[in-house]
Amino acid sequence: MGTFLAGAATFRIDPPLPCDPQGFVRRAVAVRTHGAPLTVRACVIRTDEKDVAIVAADVTGLDSTFADRIRTVIEAQTGIPYDNILLSATHSHASLWARTDHKLHGEFDDHTDAERAYFARLPFDYATAVVSAVQRLVPARVSGAVGVAPGLAVNRRERTDDGRTILGWNREGFIDESVPTIRIDAHDGSPIATLVGFGCHPVVLGGEVALTGPDFIGELRDRVESLRGGTCIFLQGAAGNVLPLEAFGDTPGPERTMGARLALEAVHAIADHDPRVIEIEKVAYGSVTPISLYRRRVAAVQPAQRVGVRRGVLDLPLLEAPSGEALQGELDQLRSDLAELRRAGAGPDARNPVSYHIRWLEAMLARLATSPLPRSIPGEIWAARFGDTAVVGTPGELFTELGAEVRRRSPFPTTIFGGYCQGVLGYVATAEEYPFGGYEPTVGQRGYGHPAPFAPEAGRMLVEGAVDLLQSLHADA
Repeated sequence: MGTFLAGAATFRIDPPLPCDPQGFVRRAVAVRTHGAPLTVRACVIRTDEKDVAIVAADVTGLDSTFADRIRTVIEAQTGIPYDNILLSATHSHASLWARTDHKLHGEFDDHTDAERAYFARLPFDYATAVVSAVQRLVPARVSGAVGVAPGLAVNRRERTDDGRTILGWNREGFIDESVPTIRIDAHDGSPIATLVGFGCHPVVLGGEVALTGPDFIGELRDRVESLRGGTCIFLQGAAGNVLPLEAFGDTPGPERTMGARLALEAVHAIADHDPRVIEIEKVAYGSVTPISLYRRRVAAVQPAQRVGVRRGVLDLPLLEAPSGEALQGELDQLRSDLAELRRAGAGPDARNPVSYHIRWLEAMLARLATSPLPRSIPGEIWAARFGDTAVVGTPGELFTELGAEVRRRSPFPTTIFGGYCQGVLGYVATAEEYPFGGYEPTVGQRGYGHPAPFAPEAGRMLVEGAVDLLQSLHADA
């Protein structure tokens, strides 16, 4: 049997205080208290041929430049090839957004010196987690299974009576409630890592809760680790149009309930899926009467488990950007609106959403003054197989339907679909949702600094690209 080693580790990455978590534009006051710990978690797989690292961190997102920096540092510190590293953001809205441009909102207009120092250190914190995981490598085996956790999350594309689409609950809308889970155990049966996937915005707690934290993901990981041991790594799924059923709460507590339920489902799904081949041995035993005893034994011969990695870069098309005249006209109107809010004494919670759009408009006009706005953006897709399980990563907030299709068409019995991977590029809606308008396919790109939303065909490109990678890995026997 070929070498198959695994190790996992956690490193805490709470930002300096005060800081402005990103994700709630109406949040106007910086956070001055830490809640549940923010962490970066790494799992490293080593075979005779390659090393692979899956690294997930409690950040709102990573832009492409920042993700490149992190992978470059990890490669330099560990020797794990750049192409073999997956970065996943949990997308907690009570954490910081590692990006090279301006922040979206908050008490401070731009990144503070403390936040910039935090971002400068963050790539080395990622690398520290990976280095620690490498130091814990032991012979291992992997297996997986898929659970279901109904009733926790909803399709958020609610239709109103007047024909609009808002963020709420679309009771007829599709929702993927699957909880794909991968367990990695040492040869003696002790747990090394548990990888859990689920697609839902981590916004059980709203912007009024003045704490940093990982939302429901923290409780999920803590419960899995208490039940199984080892390190739990959460990979955020296709959450672009998914909210918790009970979202934006103003007091802590409900996020722990949701996390605990998901943890129970994940552990239950894999409880009977020992990654080792187990044989039943019959033992003769007698007293007054003959008795046959049966014992589970680890088979002496364990079949090899293959490991492979594939990645690709797609040129994802954008819709046509607004003209300079249209951008300037909207900017003039919003500047007037902001001035009126200030005259009326409106607070930052009312002013911040207007300022958010003003910043985007100013940035687009500045770019347009020097060159045409881009019509496409490169995005990376990534996939790895570990035995009969797989992990696939895509670079955006994909709609739940897209992630479910990739998992359904995957040739592997257990596939974790990750959105928010590598450089996170923004919302990717299904083509069917564009006629309904609403936030994601019309203005959601503004938070990512793009001139226009992705074109309807972008989602199909990502699905087909991900499936192709998975099929290629499966065929590589």
